[in-house]
Amino acid sequence: MISFRFLRVLLPAFALLAAACSSTPPAPEPKSYPRLPADKVVLKRVWKTAVGDGLGGDDVRLPPAIGEQRITASSRNGVLQSLLRESGKPVWKKNTGLPFTTGPAAAYGAVAVATAKGEVLLFSEADGAQKWKVSVGAAVLATPALATDTVIVLSADGVIHALSLETGEARWTYNTSVPPLSLHANAAPLVNGNTVYVASSGGKLVSLDITSGVAAWELRVASNSGRSELERMNDVVGDLLMPSDSAIYSVGFQSQLTAVDVNNGRRRWQFDVSSVNSLAEGLGNIYVTDTEGNVIAVDRASGKVVWKQSDYQYRHLSGPSVVGTVLAVGDDSGKVHLLGQSDGQVRGRFSVSSDALKFVQGRGDVLYVWDEDGGLTAWQIRQKN
Repeated sequence: MISFRFLRVLLPAFALLAAACSSTPPAPEPKSYPRLPADKVVLKRVWKTAVGDGLGGDDVRLPPAIGEQRITASSRNGVLQSLLRESGKPVWKKNTGLPFTTGPAAAYGAVAVATAKGEVLLFSEADGAQKWKVSVGAAVLATPALATDTVIVLSADGVIHALSLETGEARWTYNTSVPPLSLHANAAPLVNGNTVYVASSGGKLVSLDITSGVAAWELRVASNSGRSELERMNDVVGDLLMPSDSAIYSVGFQSQLTAVDVNNGRRRWQFDVSSVNSLAEGLGNIYVTDTEGNVIAVDRASGKVVWKQSDYQYRHLSGPSVVGTVLAVGDDSGKVHLLGQSDGQVRGRFSVSSDALKFVQGRGDVLYVWDEDGGLTAWQIRQKN
């Protein structure tokens, strides 16, 4: 298995290997940004803050939890902070000194976060008081999921753990396989009612009863037929998307975007694309940013491509998010790009940070942006008159 400490060199190494094997030239430099329209959409900063040292130079995913009233964020050096969503004002802050490797989950009055040492911690959402800390025996890279009385954790050794929300006591475990080469599934488990859906490092999606841990179905959603073990490596890294109660969507590295019927675990359609980012949904489309920097809209019902925007190739895009009427993506130079949902054409562009953007998330007409050095900002979108 591949340690998270080596993830930041894995993809460049893979690209160099692929180039050497196929005698193709290295990836070209990004082209110039496209021209902005006269009626461009603009962003106005609402507030700005910083949470610890962000990713701390490691290739870990620490997406903030954005709730109705608060935002909760974690940093690689162990800072856990709760902020008012409207103003960015701090509610509480904990300096734990622990090596956090997940973003926090916040719901049901609790905040759950985990570490490189396999520690899972639960805090009070109200005041940040620590409730309990338990070990699951292996590093945790996927944000935990919270249910009314249960915490679901996927550890890097492929084990799914159900813990008591009240005490941290183990309720059940479910084992999934981890291939010799893996990015270690970073996709957060997704809870819907009495069911939890988990994507494994082996490219499988499993539906489990949250009370018993019994599997209703299991389906391979990521696969490829590369010649070497490295070329065959695939993993579901971005979070799962479930915009309705009938279908769930996943996307994997070197694999596919897959739509699955949650009632029977059958594949509805697949679209070949490689991505390590989470998905977004709007106007009947599923939006994905691929590993080359393309932004693609896929029809939610049929799996057919609606549009593909290639102007941002090789800019290491974040996952997409719908904000207001447009689609937002961030890049490695600190810019947010706003695209039309229906056609993918540029509608706006704004520099929001001097650091690479790792997470953008829209709520209504406000976009929340998280950069690699811990900068967390809120931006309101407006149409330029």
